[in-house]
Amino acid sequence: MGETVVVIGGNAAGMSAASQAKRKNKDLNVVVLEKSPFISYGECGLPYYIGGVIKESRKLFVLSLEDARNKRGIDVRINHEVVKIDTKKKMLEVLNREKGGNGEGYSLIYDRLVIATGAKSVRLKLPGSELENIFHLKFFEDAEKIKEFISLQKPRKAVIVGAGYIGLEMTENLKELGIDVTVVEMLPTVMGDTENDIHSVILEELEKRGVKVLLETSVKGFSGKGGKVTKVLTDKGDLDADFVIESVGIVPETSLAESAGIETGSRRGIAIDKYMRTNVENIFAAGDCAEIRHIVSGQPVFIPLALNANRGGRYAGGNAALSSEEAADEKNLTAFPGTLGSAVAKIFSVEVGKVGLSLKAAAASGFDAVTATVRARTKAGYWPDHPPVTITLIAERKTRKLLGAQLAGGGGSALRIDTIAVSIAAGMTVDTVGELDLAYAPPFAPSWDPVLIAANVLAKKL
Repeated sequence: MGETVVVIGGNAAGMSAASQAKRKNKDLNVVVLEKSPFISYGECGLPYYIGGVIKESRKLFVLSLEDARNKRGIDVRINHEVVKIDTKKKMLEVLNREKGGNGEGYSLIYDRLVIATGAKSVRLKLPGSELENIFHLKFFEDAEKIKEFISLQKPRKAVIVGAGYIGLEMTENLKELGIDVTVVEMLPTVMGDTENDIHSVILEELEKRGVKVLLETSVKGFSGKGGKVTKVLTDKGDLDADFVIESVGIVPETSLAESAGIETGSRRGIAIDKYMRTNVENIFAAGDCAEIRHIVSGQPVFIPLALNANRGGRYAGGNAALSSEEAADEKNLTAFPGTLGSAVAKIFSVEVGKVGLSLKAAAASGFDAVTATVRARTKAGYWPDHPPVTITLIAERKTRKLLGAQLAGGGGSALRIDTIAVSIAAGMTVDTVGELDLAYAPPFAPSWDPVLIAANVLAKKL
């Protein structure tokens, strides 16, 4: 048998790394160590599984344990937790918990290592946090607990703490189940750095759907009866709740790496170079545990998105598959291209898209940025259904290059963000974007697509 590549973590980044390593070098012994009972599932689908849109849990799983082992030739070990990395001996200390209990310990030697430990939910740790029926949603096990609770207890009122992507997607799914939802957010906007006009569209939709949104509101604690939560205590009054979902964000899971002397960066993730290498020789990192470079700012960022995890794992696994001699020549390595943070979300009937830098992030990165916002239609005005879309474009004043964009609107809005993502990646100016030959037919777009209108408005403003 050839050399051994070990991957810590068996979800998106980890299984992508393992699969690519084995694909690139069939003689490798590729081992995946996953501390949970599950591998390779779509975390982004969890709110929709809870809401019943996805009926069967098995549909969330991309790759089965059997296929990973038998078809891809990967030695996947579930319920195996790595508790220590010895970088000098190139050895891992592992607990095997497959049969329950504290687990039997063993050591595993590696030639190269990929860390894909993902991220973990931020816990508020406030008075009353120990009460029952306060949930988090990050892993499949979390979704099962929430789904079971709703099925058995038939709750009527929920409070969601945090108005990020997961928080708002859970809001929609809980409302569809007939549950009254209040969202508490300490920031002045939902979904992070959302531009004002985009924010207004999202808030209007939430209010129309009967969701109470409390912005610039801090949670101070929880109170309950019989050991179960009944109220959320905020600086603007108490809120009744049959259950709570804390969705205040996630942070990179780096404790194992840090204890081994692997460096982290300014965003609290594992610091890696463009080849996914850490500061320790023969150790790579990928996915939500690692920082990656932002294409526009050039700075390291923590952007936990599915494509970043899958793509990062693929690059890490491919580079880890190379022998030390091959890796010594960087021409043999493949560089990760970076991220634009392209993201979309569905909030009831509103589609939201974001890419690149917000105005606030652009200013923080040293850009002299200018914005323009337009409100247009996603289809021809005479088409029976032609919902509106609001688009905000952000460009650098001097170069006129696009830096970012955000949009929100009805059906057919979201994927326009991909056009803008390509434009930013290509280094286009707003003038060039305004001259793009975009397709037109009444059921799909007006003759002047909203992206073209926005680009031309911003060009005039510049």
